[in-house]
Amino acid sequence: MQKLIQILSIAVVALATACSSGVGFTGDDNEVDVVAQVDGSVLLRSDIARDMPSGLTGVDSITFSRMYIENWVLSRLKMRRAEEVLSSYERDIERLVEGYRQSLIMRQLDQYYVDSSIDLEITDKQLASYYRANAASFKLDHHMVRGVVVKTPRSFRNTTTLTTALKSVAKSGSAEEVRALAEKHNLQLTDYTGQWASYSDFLSSLPTVRSSSYNDLLGRSGVQQMSSDDANFYFIIVDVARKGETAPMECVEDDIRRRIYAERRAEIVGRYEAELKREAVTAGRVNVADSLLLSSMGYSPEEVETKSEMPAVDEIIVEEVIADEVVAE
Repeated sequence: MQKLIQILSIAVVALATACSSGVGFTGDDNEVDVVAQVDGSVLLRSDIARDMPSGLTGVDSITFSRMYIENWVLSRLKMRRAEEVLSSYERDIERLVEGYRQSLIMRQLDQYYVDSSIDLEITDKQLASYYRANAASFKLDHHMVRGVVVKTPRSFRNTTTLTTALKSVAKSGSAEEVRALAEKHNLQLTDYTGQWASYSDFLSSLPTVRSSSYNDLLGRSGVQQMSSDDANFYFIIVDVARKGETAPMECVEDDIRRRIYAERRAEIVGRYEAELKREAVTAGRVNVADSLLLSSMGYSPEEVETKSEMPAVDEIIVEEVIADEVVAE
């Protein structure tokens, strides 16, 4: 066994040297080119060279080659063991593999139809309309706020000017005046006026204690203040969206876009599937013992949309079963 490892190591080193020196491989299946063998299957130097990332030299190429050989040997051994142990499950495995293959192909077909006809543009009007129609599904599970926090050293004396600037944020919705003051006096500014932030993120800019609740701050208007050992914190909360309320549209815009895209995609796939079934039924390529089901499959997509009074197939089948039972009685 030790001798086999030594021989294999020599082969790997030779392979790595050849790769790093730019020597080409012929790819011929002969003893010189074979670096590993398992139950009649062989691994060639050219196989490793084909999959080796470009630029690997020296120790890196040796490491890659050894890992490649070991993984190749293990995969062959596991496949042989699977043939021995799982022989009774072979049909199930083949069925699962075939099912997965078909699902991949059908998914690619769906995407083909989607890519060829989907409208990727989502207007502000469409966003707002979807938001209003589905407001109940956008409930917040935490508080969100918009506001500003300014950290000043204890020695800072120009507090009146700072307070006035913070008050202007509530009126204008802009923190430009506060930003200019902060830059002038080298103050630390945390600005959440241009975007909504979770209340926990807002509080992380203040000298708060994690175990305490600060929900009372949400109901206060105007400039507020906190202090630490070495600094003062002046802040104002200009907008609040509380837990349980509908999230501001800006916070869920990306989610709305994903939903609209998903709905458009589902509509496209549904229409082409309905058309596919209708064409096949009309051409006589499909035969189903359930005549009602076959009939429903023969409707065009337009007929399915306009026949809103048409009962669902399962409802028809249930009614038919009931009718049969009545006749039997």
